[in-house]
Amino acid sequence: NNINPSFILDLTATPRNNSNIISYIDAMQLKNQNMVKLPVIVANQQSQEDVIMAALKMRLQLEEYAKQEEISGGEYIRPIVLFQAEPKSLNDTTTFEIVKKTLLDLDIPEDQIKIKTANINELKGIDLMSRECEVRYIITVNALKEGWDCPFAYVLATLANKSSVVDVTQILGRVLRMPHVKRHRVDYLNLSYVFTSSNRFKETLSAVVAGLNKAGFSHRDFRAMQDLATENIAN
Repeated sequence: NNINPSFILDLTATPRNNSNIISYIDAMQLKNQNMVKLPVIVANQQSQEDVIMAALKMRLQLEEYAKQEEISGGEYIRPIVLFQAEPKSLNDTTTFEIVKKTLLDLDIPEDQIKIKTANINELKGIDLMSRECEVRYIITVNALKEGWDCPFAYVLATLANKSSVVDVTQILGRVLRMPHVKRHRVDYLNLSYVFTSSNRFKETLSAVVAGLNKAGFSHRDFRAMQDLATENIAN
């Protein structure tokens, strides 16, 4: 604004309602170009502890699938869980320190865990795509809500009570990018996964669906975890 521009061009997945949209790329075009992991599989858990355990189990299964993929001639993939913790407050909320302690208590090696918040950036200088990288768990609050993504991020485990469509869409976008921009032989590696125990889960779930649709996804790109029980995807 200070230089009196003729126009300002934004590139965003979450345009404001009054935006003058001059070009629109829907998510199915991205899917057809193997740029995103779809469908998004969503599961509600009974507690925050269950969310963490379900995410760990899912990641372990995905890592086994990734090893099978590479053995059969596919690319190297190291699935990562993105934990979204609650902000610090006077209430008994799950903060990033508690999430990290929980993982350490479960014998997760510390070099596999990194924290990225507004004040802490343990990801700086790390190439998450490198075979030498050990990172399998990233803990954040809001710092990764936009402007960051990693193709190896497969699982979003949210411990926050978010219900804003924009918030949900932005954090979900962090696990949608497809590794190596190609479909993989093991179909589980073509999907992304979300676990939550929000006490507003129905509202959050609706927000997720609305967020997907707002970003150009269709209803066929969303399925609840229980709907996939017959497909042997972990719950």
